[in-house]
Amino acid sequence: MKILTILVAVFLSVFSTVTMSYIGMAIPIGPWIAPTLALIAILIFKIFSQLPSSDTTKEIALATSAGSVGGIVATAMGFYFTTLYFLDPTLFNSWMQSPAYFIFILAILSLTAGMFGIWVANIFEKKLIVKDKLVFPIGELIYKTIATYKETKKTITLIIGFILTGLFCVLQDGIGSLRGIIPHSLVLIHSFSISIFQIPTIRLDIWPMLWALGFVTGNIIVLPLSIGVLSKVLLIRPLHTLIFQDFSWMEFIITFCSGMVLSTAFFGLFSTPRSLWRSFSTLFTKGKTSVERGTSFMKHINLFETATLILLFIGCMTYFKFSLLSQVYLFIFAFICAYQIAIIAGKIGLAPMGKFATFVMLPALFIFSINYIQIVFIATFVGICSGVAADILFGRKLAHLADISSQTIKRYQYLGLFVSALCIGLVFWFLIHNFGLGSEQLFALRAQNRWLLLHTLKTAKSLNYYVLMLGFVFGFILSKLRVSPLLVLGGLFMPVNITLGLVVGGVGALFITNRQDWYPFWSGVYASNSIWMLIRSII
Repeated sequence: MKILTILVAVFLSVFSTVTMSYIGMAIPIGPWIAPTLALIAILIFKIFSQLPSSDTTKEIALATSAGSVGGIVATAMGFYFTTLYFLDPTLFNSWMQSPAYFIFILAILSLTAGMFGIWVANIFEKKLIVKDKLVFPIGELIYKTIATYKETKKTITLIIGFILTGLFCVLQDGIGSLRGIIPHSLVLIHSFSISIFQIPTIRLDIWPMLWALGFVTGNIIVLPLSIGVLSKVLLIRPLHTLIFQDFSWMEFIITFCSGMVLSTAFFGLFSTPRSLWRSFSTLFTKGKTSVERGTSFMKHINLFETATLILLFIGCMTYFKFSLLSQVYLFIFAFICAYQIAIIAGKIGLAPMGKFATFVMLPALFIFSINYIQIVFIATFVGICSGVAADILFGRKLAHLADISSQTIKRYQYLGLFVSALCIGLVFWFLIHNFGLGSEQLFALRAQNRWLLLHTLKTAKSLNYYVLMLGFVFGFILSKLRVSPLLVLGGLFMPVNITLGLVVGGVGALFITNRQDWYPFWSGVYASNSIWMLIRSII
């Protein structure tokens, strides 16, 4: 392992953990950060490396694969672990008042779930990449990005985006005794009413990171977020005004959104078992005798890794008072879900962790006597291990294309996980301490969605079933139209200024013919604004 590559891998691991911790709590999407890391690594190696270009390409691939692990761990932690704050704010705040304990909890959970994900990836690497020849598109995208190492134009574009955004942030926030001269937001429309329609104040946040995220995700977010905002103005508020005035607006919107979340969970639970059974049954039934299947499966299991993982898993779950039966349940279903998500990621490049986390969490809620901490830990564990399994296999696909041995890239991916586990608790503590969960900066929509689902199940007897059913039907219609109800919830629930910033970036991308040519620039913007936010949260 070369010293420069190790240092870059550590830097990228910290950077991706910091950036995606914020993104995971701020907005309801978790874009893969690996392409951005690859561009940053290219820039660093251009400045500091004296290696031949072929060797440099491999070193960039290793550093990028190590760094991306922290990004997916942080994303899953932001999506699921923060649910505990909304379920039990007193308990969560008591943990925050003991930073060392808070950091320990996140470290041990990240390490255990992350090692589980790597273990699953190790078992199925050859089957999915070599035998089944799945594409793993993010791995191919990173390889193509790294292959442009000699293209100075893209490096310069990245540097321009980075420097311009850095100057912009300094001019906006000021530095030292100098005050900023660029406003943080512009009010486009003040609130007003037209008959039963209430138009909210529309404020555009001057926030480069939002524009960058919107640009990269493009049409994935523009339509559902726009539907969410328009539905709130044209449908949901008028319904409240005309029919449900006896309820406060907050009570009405929470119940309506609970119906949407319940709809998503219901149909997810309905479809998930079938997809899990199809994929898992092929693992043990396709063209082999039972003895051959068992031998083929066992030869990919490293006994030392497996024993270490089991001991760590049992120790972690026992510490948080999981019964032995619930531990067995979580181990088996986390394994199945991680495998299924790896297949999906291999085909389309996405890792739909949410529905699988819900699939494991909800039955456990009714089967076992578990508390809020354990509910959140189940969802977080499944989210992290599934996401890590997909991310690790993206890296293994990259290694396969770049002619890097699995053992070499495995060492770097473990390094990335360990670095992320060591720093993630401190990063979350800093961000939550400075910005506050549930605020505009850390709205934590995914966590609030999960809280809504659990809140609905707990308070079902006291909810208005008409409002709940309206939300359920609305969510069902969106699903049939192939519009993500959870992203529509972003438009309904998130502050309009955050939604508008993402939509502005996404709309801008729709008018660009060769969008990929602009990725280096926006990656520079994304990286610069992320680093500035970290600096601002510390000083």
